[in-house]
Order: sequence, then C-alpha cells, then structure tokens
Amino acid sequence: MLYFILYTLILQWLTRVNCQDDISGTFEPAGRSGVPAMHAALLTDGNVVFLDKLERYTEAWLDNHRFAYSSIYEPNPSVGYRITPVRLSSNAFCCGGAYLADGTLVTVGGNGPLDGFDSTIGDGFDAVRYLHISEYPRWQEYEGVRLSSKRWYPTAQTLSDGRVFIAAGSLNGLDILNSSNNNPTYELLDKDGKPQNNSIPMDILVANQPY
Repeated sequence: MLYFILYTLILQWLTRVNCQDDISGTFEPAGRSGVPAMHAALLTDGNVVFLDKLERYTEAWLDNHRFAYSSIYEPNPSVGYRITPVRLSSNAFCCGGAYLADGTLVTVGGNGPLDGFDSTIGDGFDAVRYLHISEYPRWQEYEGVRLSSKRWYPTAQTLSDGRVFIAAGSLNGLDILNSSNNNPTYELLDKDGKPQNNSIPMDILVANQPY
C-alpha cells in the first residue's frame, strides 16, 4: 500500500510539468525509467528511484556491461530528464521499503538468486539495502547486515521514533495457502537502519494467514 501511494504521487509529480489547463487531470509520458518500475520512491533531493526484479532485458546498462535493475530519474528542465543506472547486489523482487530520518531509503527482503539471468545478483530474501543520497549510484549492502528471517513481500513502515517495523512475507515465495511457507512474524530496524536480529510472532498474522 505504501509503495502504491508513493507511485501514484510520483506519477502525478512527473507529469504535472507537461499538463496544460485544457488537459488537467490527465497523465502524459514525461520520460523513460530505464528499468521496469516495479517500485518507485521520491528521494529527498527531488529525484525518483526505480527498482525492479531480475529481468532478461532492461534499457539501462551498468558499467560492468550488465543490465541495471534500478535507476535514478533526475528531472532536468534544460533537457527533460536524466537516467542514472544504479547497481544492486541482491534480488529486490517484491521487497518492502521505508525511509530513515536522514532520508536514506531502506529496502528489505526480496527473492532468491537467478543465476540463469544474472550471476552477479545474490539472494535477496533476507537482504537489507540502503540508498544513501551521497552514495549514488549504488544500493549499499553491508556484510553481516541481514534480516533475522527470510521475507518475500514484507511490509515496512517507519515508526514515530525512527525505527522501521517490518512484518510478514513469505519464507520462500511458494504457495501462500501452505502455512509453512509464510512468515507470520515482525522484526525491527533501529533508527540507524540496523536489524535487531529477532523475529517475533504476531497472533494477528497467524490468525489471518495467508492475508
């Protein structure tokens, strides 16, 4: 839900500059993302990051001659826009995401590696990725910094004290009607985005599996 709201707001913002009074309330293309826009988030510097799963083709390429699965969209009044490919280390397919207080975007969870697509992209089920504004163009992943359990399709939400609440997801991306595949727990990142290494059962998730 959070990503759907962000995606809607971003589309409105990107197309507003091209909308005239006589076509207000409509959408018009404002550029290309360079990668399929599975996720989109507005960053504190006014740019937009797009994030995708592993694909057999994307328009944007990295300097290592591999496909890019993430990009930064930078509006530029003089030329329209600019796309910067951003490197990923793990499969971000259906990850969750939230912001830290300093504007860092954190994404959590995802899916497993697909060596047949790209052998440079690792397991994302328990990944924690950081996009620091000062460290374009790469999502940072740090050795030993992982979620305490695997999560495909988790929910992530920034709390009022700056911590990040992460809940649910699938352990393996398999049949959601089989409860052994699901992860009815929550865990927290501290205000600096560091995992607390403890998955805690939630009765409401157990009672309402698989939803």
